[in-house]
Amino acid sequence: MSARYTPKIIAEIASSHNGNIELAKKMIWVAKDAGVDIVKFQSWQSKNVDESDPDKKRYASLELSDEAHIILKKECEKVGVEFMTTCYDAARIPFLKKLGLKTIKVASTDLKHYAFLQKLRDNFDEVIASTGMTTEAEIKKALKILKKGEFTIMHCVSVYPCPLEKANLGKLAWLKEQTPHVGYSDHVQGAAAAVLSLGMGVKYIEKHFTLDRDTPQPGHTVGKGLKPITTHSIADEPHVFKELVEWRDRYVTAMGTGSLELLPEEQLTRAKYTGRLGKNS
Repeated sequence: MSARYTPKIIAEIASSHNGNIELAKKMIWVAKDAGVDIVKFQSWQSKNVDESDPDKKRYASLELSDEAHIILKKECEKVGVEFMTTCYDAARIPFLKKLGLKTIKVASTDLKHYAFLQKLRDNFDEVIASTGMTTEAEIKKALKILKKGEFTIMHCVSVYPCPLEKANLGKLAWLKEQTPHVGYSDHVQGAAAAVLSLGMGVKYIEKHFTLDRDTPQPGHTVGKGLKPITTHSIADEPHVFKELVEWRDRYVTAMGTGSLELLPEEQLTRAKYTGRLGKNS
């Protein structure tokens, strides 16, 4: 990766649009104002959710129609950010490909579904895949498929939200031993973990995005006695993305060109001080 490569920031709207197309469009504009490069949604079909699933109505209420995909992609183009989505089933591939998408996101839950992963690999130029909830063996097997084209493998801890002490950024070092094409899907609220991941040479940083963490929404059922979580409550607000973008830009500036040549200022300092306090040649 070039020393001057600029990591891209993904605002993961997911279902924080609450099924409201106007809210989704507003979020695209606000995300752009925060400085992000990519706005990402999620493409599922609620008809695939089992009737016994307590969250089926939730998925139905938050599902994006084909028309919504088209509208939101056009809005992203109008604003000047890239539209991206997560594909959750093979039946969506023809539509998403027809939509003109070159890059597709794979959720952590699907990294181990190798036939599905291969279909995505065959249909899109770039595949971005998260690694939450997957084992070392599963990741290595998935990489064999991903390496057949352009890809990025994203470190991810599937805890919502994730405490900083569980971010396990050290795993990025292991991922970089497997491939230089790494990124970070961050579930730690605030900018700290994402900023620290920049030093690991990530290509993408993805974070959940909301206008207001207190926005009402039907919550995911997470277990008996546990409070349902919403995509708003686990997300970050625009000011966090602005902070992250500022740190990203500082990081790129500090990385410089990677040149091994001495700066003119260094050459002057070298000439002035070499041998001044002792003839050590």
